[in-house]
Amino acid sequence: MALQPIPLNCSSSTPCSYSSLHFLKFRVSCSNQTSQLDTPQRVKVANKTKNSSHRPSFLHQIQDKWSLKLGSQREKFPWQEQKHEVEQQQQIEEEKEEKKREQFQNQKKPSASNFQFPKRVSPWAQAINPSSALLDSESDDSEDEEDNEDVKGKALQHNSIGSVREERKGMASEVSSNEAERVNGERKKRRSNTELAERTIPEHELRRLRKIALRMMERFDVGVKGITQELVASVHQKWRDAEVVKFKFGIPLSAHMKKAHQILESKIGGIVIWRSGSSIVLYRGMAYKLPCIENYKKVNLAKENAVDHSLHVGNGSDGQASVNETVGTAESVIQESAEYLKDMSEEELMEMCDLNHLLDELGPRFKDWTGRQPLPVDADLLPAVVPGYKTPFRLLPYRIRPCLTNKEMTNFRRLARTTAPHFALGRNRELQGLARAMVKLWETSAIAKIAIKRGVPNTCNDRMAEELRKLTGGTLLSRNKEYIVFYRGNDFLPPVVTNTLNERQKLTLLQQDEEDKARQIASSITVSNSKAAQVPLIAGTLTETRAATTNWGHQPSKQEIENMIRDSAMNKLSALVKHHEKKLALAKSKFRKAEKALAKVQRDLDPADIPSDLETLTNEERFLFRKIGLSMKPYLLLGRRDVYAGTIENMHLHWKYRELVKLIVKGRNSAQVKHISISLEAESGGVLVSVDKDTRGHHTIIVYRGKNYFSPRVVRPKNLLTRRQALARSVELQRREALKHHISDLEERIGLLKSELEDMKNGKEIEDSKTLYPALENPVSSDDDLEELNIFFP
Repeated sequence: MALQPIPLNCSSSTPCSYSSLHFLKFRVSCSNQTSQLDTPQRVKVANKTKNSSHRPSFLHQIQDKWSLKLGSQREKFPWQEQKHEVEQQQQIEEEKEEKKREQFQNQKKPSASNFQFPKRVSPWAQAINPSSALLDSESDDSEDEEDNEDVKGKALQHNSIGSVREERKGMASEVSSNEAERVNGERKKRRSNTELAERTIPEHELRRLRKIALRMMERFDVGVKGITQELVASVHQKWRDAEVVKFKFGIPLSAHMKKAHQILESKIGGIVIWRSGSSIVLYRGMAYKLPCIENYKKVNLAKENAVDHSLHVGNGSDGQASVNETVGTAESVIQESAEYLKDMSEEELMEMCDLNHLLDELGPRFKDWTGRQPLPVDADLLPAVVPGYKTPFRLLPYRIRPCLTNKEMTNFRRLARTTAPHFALGRNRELQGLARAMVKLWETSAIAKIAIKRGVPNTCNDRMAEELRKLTGGTLLSRNKEYIVFYRGNDFLPPVVTNTLNERQKLTLLQQDEEDKARQIASSITVSNSKAAQVPLIAGTLTETRAATTNWGHQPSKQEIENMIRDSAMNKLSALVKHHEKKLALAKSKFRKAEKALAKVQRDLDPADIPSDLETLTNEERFLFRKIGLSMKPYLLLGRRDVYAGTIENMHLHWKYRELVKLIVKGRNSAQVKHISISLEAESGGVLVSVDKDTRGHHTIIVYRGKNYFSPRVVRPKNLLTRRQALARSVELQRREALKHHISDLEERIGLLKSELEDMKNGKEIEDSKTLYPALENPVSSDDDLEELNIFFP
């Protein structure tokens, strides 16, 4: 019951026995009602001081908490909550009884067809959350019943770790749903990277194994080669003495530790119980079969097979056994790559099986492969030299291109990216066995993909590709440090076609030999009665042609020969004129393009005007400044960029410490240097002192900063071109100037050729020294002219 508040200024009619004492006032809050009480203050007693530090009083510790007014967090009264809990327990017990009745009825009528072992979770499945409390609605009896049921199924779960892995996803979903039902204020824990170990191994056992692993000093280093068969064998040898094995991973698996985790469990077996950074600890498992147990089982199995064989002799059981063996091998292959094959369709699975059979025919597999299925063929185990090997016969079909187009090349490269490698190679030379296997593979596949082994020293993909190209005659699609891809080529012939062509060629050769023999026999039988000619035979020779021309041919006169020479010369000149006109038209079009490009570059150029109020210098000052400027050592060099923003910036930087600036211009004539000096004076705001030419042909420009000079706020002007734009302008100016000279030369040549052609038409004789036509026979003429004239005068 809440106390009624007592006012501070109230007066009591009854006398108080403790009126002489002082009072302290406390403010108490309970169920949203306040009360104020007067309590007698205790008499302070002097205590002995202690050496320990002074602890705060209980009042100071709880004063901040009592100063807040907190509301009640209860939604129901305690007696209502107890009643609700009792009702919930009764409902849960009724549901469990109903489930037991249904299970009992189902067990009375079992069927062999649909009977399956129930999936049960081990009693330590909640080891990942040891701190989370159970629900209030669960009773102790139900927990004991569930534990008993889980213990019954414990033997089934530990017989095969694979079955536990299949239930991994379902168990993860249950845990996630349980975590979702947590209280809102509780923080969600991070998912463990050894979830399988925490579900299958008891907590105390897992803790013991991890302590053993932390004390281990010996570890296996996994390098570039990855998890090889030698490493697997050494791990199993180690498991005979120790329960756990520690691994230290290097590049490249250290960057993909989740993948390394999966490869370890799939290749070696066991369970990963600890993973941190690039280190992994692998536990052999509670159901690990030691070699002695395996040998004992093999002996017993051999005895049973011998008994079964003696009982079933003559019943055709051998063929059935062989079929079962093949089916078993196929199932084992599928189980090993279940994660990769689970999303494949039936057609893709059939293709994968066919490819596996083909690769088995080509050679032994590379078992240390860590990539996708199927396992590639180990090319290093194929024969280095094949006796009698020759490059396969090739014949390009009619109207087929000998090489691939760009689109076809792109399509084949895209196909190669998604294709698993067929071979794994680690040597550079002696690849005839691999070449023969590639030719056999090309009968069913258009491309052959070769993976280069990691960790093998002195591998060179360039040498490998060149050697294989010589041996097979294929087309190289792509090559890098990981893979080499070859296309069989458009001229590749299958062995059936090659054998047919070889047979036809042999038949043709035999037929030719028979015909030659028949001719020899006929010539030996035939006897010629004709007499041998005493005069040499001239039929079909040059002598006969000359004699016929002399006797019956038309002999042209001198005038006709001169006219023919004149006509041929005029034709050649007219052809040369047309050729120069075409070149002139092309040069003019290029000149117009150059002008457009120059205008585009100079569109940001806004040169400043020459100021009207220039500072004047007297003759004495100009002479003195010129003498000082020429003797200055620091200078600025103007190159091909001419005047741009950086030039003006450098001038202002010089003027910070000296009054004059010296600029040297190379490779310019006087007019260009004058234009540059005027632009420098206008853009910088200084005064031009002099422009001098030295003995080397260079021009020196000296600019005075002025008497009233002050450094501008923006040292680099915005109205001029940048360094890059100035270089582009220089290139375009050079191109335009070259085209201008070229156009003028072509116009001059065309004019001269036309005048010669007109003179020849009018019948005037032209001196050889004044024409371009004799340049063909002039050895001093330039190579360019000869190349131009050789087009029309072959």
